[in-house]
Amino acid sequence: MCNGFLNSFLKVLLIVLGPLVFLAYGGKIQEAIYLFEMKGETKEAILILEDIIKSGSEKEKENAYFYLGKIQELLGNNQSSNFYYKQSLSRTEETSKAYFLAERSEQTSNQLQSFLNKPLNLPSKIQKVFGENPTYCLFQNGSIGKIEENKVTTIPMEFPRGTQVVDIQPRGIWFYVEQRDSLYFASFYGGKQNHSYSIPTMNNYLFLENHALIQGENLLSLINKSGTQINIVDKYNGCVVEGFFYATKEYILNCPDNALHFLDYESGTEERIISQFDVIKKILVKDKHLFLVSNGFLYHYIPQQSSNPLWKVPIGNVETLFSFESFLALLESSGKVFLLNQEDGSPYSVFLSDAVSMYPLAKGTIGLFNNEGSITAVDTLLRPLWDFNFTKPIVLPPIKTETSFLLYHGDLKLQSIPLKYYGKTPLLSKVMAQRALELWEEEMWDSLTVVLDSLFKLEPGSARGWLFKALLLEQNKGSEKERQRAWSEAIRMSTNNSKVTKLILNLFGESIGTKHVTMLPISPKTRYPQLFGNKKDLYTLDPSADRLLKISGETGQLLWVKSLDKLENAVVMDHSDKYLIVLSGYNAIFFDLAKEKVIQKVRLPGQAFDVKICDGEVYISTWNGFLLKYMGSDNRLAWSRKIYGTRFFMTAGKNSLYTCSVEGVFNVLDPRSGVITEELSRNMQGDITHMEVADSMVVVSTHNKMYLFNPLEKNSLPLQVVTESSVISLQPIEIDHKAHLLMGLEDQSILLYSNLGAPIWKYKGKNSIFINPFITSKEIWVDQGGELVSISLKNGEVLRKFSTPGGAGTPYILNNTLFSISPKGVLYGFGL
Repeated sequence: MCNGFLNSFLKVLLIVLGPLVFLAYGGKIQEAIYLFEMKGETKEAILILEDIIKSGSEKEKENAYFYLGKIQELLGNNQSSNFYYKQSLSRTEETSKAYFLAERSEQTSNQLQSFLNKPLNLPSKIQKVFGENPTYCLFQNGSIGKIEENKVTTIPMEFPRGTQVVDIQPRGIWFYVEQRDSLYFASFYGGKQNHSYSIPTMNNYLFLENHALIQGENLLSLINKSGTQINIVDKYNGCVVEGFFYATKEYILNCPDNALHFLDYESGTEERIISQFDVIKKILVKDKHLFLVSNGFLYHYIPQQSSNPLWKVPIGNVETLFSFESFLALLESSGKVFLLNQEDGSPYSVFLSDAVSMYPLAKGTIGLFNNEGSITAVDTLLRPLWDFNFTKPIVLPPIKTETSFLLYHGDLKLQSIPLKYYGKTPLLSKVMAQRALELWEEEMWDSLTVVLDSLFKLEPGSARGWLFKALLLEQNKGSEKERQRAWSEAIRMSTNNSKVTKLILNLFGESIGTKHVTMLPISPKTRYPQLFGNKKDLYTLDPSADRLLKISGETGQLLWVKSLDKLENAVVMDHSDKYLIVLSGYNAIFFDLAKEKVIQKVRLPGQAFDVKICDGEVYISTWNGFLLKYMGSDNRLAWSRKIYGTRFFMTAGKNSLYTCSVEGVFNVLDPRSGVITEELSRNMQGDITHMEVADSMVVVSTHNKMYLFNPLEKNSLPLQVVTESSVISLQPIEIDHKAHLLMGLEDQSILLYSNLGAPIWKYKGKNSIFINPFITSKEIWVDQGGELVSISLKNGEVLRKFSTPGGAGTPYILNNTLFSISPKGVLYGFGL
């Protein structure tokens, strides 16, 4: 062999295996390399390596396969080389080596990767899974199964009526019988290994190999490794068993005092406490390290050394947190994925996705899973390696076996995919999608039909496949329903790939005649984003990601994204041309739309319920009955009053404030002072759901009834109007200088009434999200599932429609353009 090749080969060895490769695995591998490289005795070298495969350790076998693969590749025997590389890849736990082997495997193979292995059939749907290697499952029919490499084996077990299976381990099954107030352990091997314990209630629990901790209503029960039960009464009520700290052998309880309590696993003695000012939402234990999420920060502790954190860094709402390589992998609700340095919490790499969950996959890769059934695998720098779409999201974490990952989508099978696929070998479905693109460009429509049929069998959620399906239907004049479904599926399946999304949206926009069509970076957790605007631009709130987005009213393009304070999903907001007020929890955030920044944050005396901006002044109500007024000139608190003992609705008249509690107590207030005008108070029956003002009339609704009355005439009896279904939305509207009422009902009906309660027309709608139409001078616009519909204010008849495959949200009109955001974050803009 030439010296140049020898040097390059040794260089590969040093890079992939490290400088101690020869010392680590003894003289046999070194001898084989010497014989092959220096003496050219190939046969002898191969015999030594084959002998290692027969009798060596797993690590020695892994490296023997590696060198056999390398020798066969150098000899030009690609088929044999590929086999050996794959054997080494299946055994290695070294990330750099796994990537190298995956690449060599691809280079020595002439086959494409079909990706989908044969699925494992199930006797019933899975209710819950337990453990890892092996994994057990509880089926909905009550049977127990063990998940093995190529099958699911049913384990014959009989349980008393009312049994709750709480854990399954290789030793046996833990189950709870509520009628007996007892916890049982049934060994797979029977005999004296069975145990029972008196446990009145089980709220949460943690079972380990030979000990357990169970939290009940007023009792914490510890079962130590000798089988002894230790009860701790009352002290840890309301706590949640979070995990086990292996470094000190202590259970971790997350308690209502916003602290983690560490209990010795044998005695139950409290050993240490880590306290926070706010609720602890997530924890991660890694060796002697503990990471926790609280109050918008990620904290790093070493509990054995100190109860103070080593560092803390600000983060968004965290969905998932786990250890990955030498980093912390973190998924926010916004879909943003971080790799954080463990030493100081600084970001090493960031990737924006539409993922709602993430899990480790092959060594050195992370799988990002979205709501549409897509998996995107990323590497140690968060660079995408491969993606695949099953059309349905997973409902359980991936189950790992020796050679596969098993994915469960809620049906009667476990779909198997390769354990160590790194995207180096092209997927057959991606090759077919490229072929479909070529056929579309060449307008070979008949051939395209055949290719698409094959493509969907390989990957049912191929976004490009659905795109070409839609274009094929456009060419062949397919039905409107078929075309809408194809476009909808193309957009839905492409949300994990920005390049494919852009291509699809451009072609889709041309097809349906939109003025603008844009994919907005909205969190997948924000299901129904709402639009609002000033005279120039549009805005939408993304509460799951604590963000406000600004969109150009002229171009439909995203202008900026601003972070707000930490928000809850159930936010309340109102806006004017100048201000946006967002209420979340006990906080009110004042955002200046002109200055484009948060100008004030207010702590409220109760949890926020409602907010109204009236003539530039801000009124805020809370769930415990407070009403606060802030002056619009400087956002100064003018007054705060306790009006009720519960939540209430509010609205403004010409010189008065009107409030009505959910229990039906109506009051008139002086807006200057908040003082109640007692003589104008009245009571109404029913649970109040809405209140609005229409000219001189106040309209209050219950679930299926409206009350209309003049609030300044104490003795006037309210006019009652009974509705066919519960009231969902209520809007005052002016037609020909007269007040009217527009009402949306739970049955999707939209009705127009005069301010005297006389019905004018009724429109029977369908599939609207909030049934909250946008009102213009002559018509209203409302979302109707896959389209936006205009309804005449004169007679309630449909005037025009715009198709929105994939769904639409509540419409908004700006600059003579009709805008709507779909549940998947697609912004539509239609010229009017």
